[in-house]
Amino acid sequence: MPKQRTRKKLIGPAACTLAACALAGCGGGGGDAGTGQLNIAVTDAPVDGVTAVRVAFDGITLKPANGPQREYRFDTPRTIDLKALTDGRIESLLDEQVPAGRYNWMKLDVNAEIDGVFDSYVIADGGGQIELRIPSDRLKLGNGFTVTQGGETAFVIEWNLRMGLTNPVGQPGYKLQPSLRITDMTQWGAIAGTVDTGLITDASCTQDSDDGNVVYVFEGSPVVPDDIDGISPDPLTTADVRLNIATGNHEYYAPFLAPGNYTVAFTCQGTDDAVPDPDMPGSPVDDAITFTNGISVMVVDGDTTTVDFGTP
Repeated sequence: MPKQRTRKKLIGPAACTLAACALAGCGGGGGDAGTGQLNIAVTDAPVDGVTAVRVAFDGITLKPANGPQREYRFDTPRTIDLKALTDGRIESLLDEQVPAGRYNWMKLDVNAEIDGVFDSYVIADGGGQIELRIPSDRLKLGNGFTVTQGGETAFVIEWNLRMGLTNPVGQPGYKLQPSLRITDMTQWGAIAGTVDTGLITDASCTQDSDDGNVVYVFEGSPVVPDDIDGISPDPLTTADVRLNIATGNHEYYAPFLAPGNYTVAFTCQGTDDAVPDPDMPGSPVDDAITFTNGISVMVVDGDTTTVDFGTP
C-alpha cells in the first residue's frame, strides 16, 4: 500500500504566492443576500521544451445563478508565468468580496492573440519570444459553486501546459488549449514520491536530461495508463520528475487532487507524447509511450500519499 504523510492544508512544498489584486466589480446579480469572500488562484502542471509561458490576465467573469454575469477586471493586465507555478506554487487571481449565493460558472479573461503585440507569449528553450494564442471561447469553467454569506470560498485552477501547449504546423506562434481543472481548496490531497534511477536511465528513455521524465495521474483505479490523445483515459494531471540535488533522489509532486481513487504511472518518454490539437486535422494522436504498470492510490483530504517507483 502507498505510504501517507501529513502536510499542512493549503501549503505545497514550495512557497505559495498569494498576491493581492486591485479589482473593480461591475454588473448585476446578488441582490441583498449579503457577501462572502471568494479567492481564485491559478497553478500549473508543467511542460518540457519551453522556458516560460506568460499569459496576460485581464480579470475573471462570474455568472450568478440568478442575475447577469459579473466582471472583475484588473486595473492593468497581470502577466503570469504559468511555468513558474509548479510544485504547489499558486498565484491569486481574485480575492474579493462577492455577492453570496449560487454561481453557474466562472471564466478566465485573457489577452492572447497573434497580433504582433507580445502580451501573452512563450519563451522557447534557447531564448526568443514567440506569441501565444489562447481560444478565449474555451476558458469558461462550468463547475457550479456556492459562496456562503460571511464565509470564505477558495478554488485553485490548474492549467495543464503539458496537455494544452501546441506549436501548430503552418500557423504562427504557439497555441495554448485551455486544459483546465478546478479544485476546491477546502478538501484536497497530494501524491508525491521518488523514481528509481534505473527507470530514469533505462535504454527505452528518449531524453538526454530530466525532460520527459513524467508521472501521469489518472482519475479512478485501476486504469491502464495511456498517452495524451484525446481519448479516454487521458491523465487528469501530470507531474515532472526532477533531480533533488540535496537528497540525490529523482522526485515528483502532484498537488491539489480531490479526495478519491487515482492511478499513477511513470514514463521517461514524455517528450514523445504529441498533444493533439482539436482545431487541426488528424487529431487525436496516439503515441507509443511506454509506462510502468499503473499503481492504484487513494488520496485523502489533508494528506500527501507517497508512491515510489522502483525498478522491476
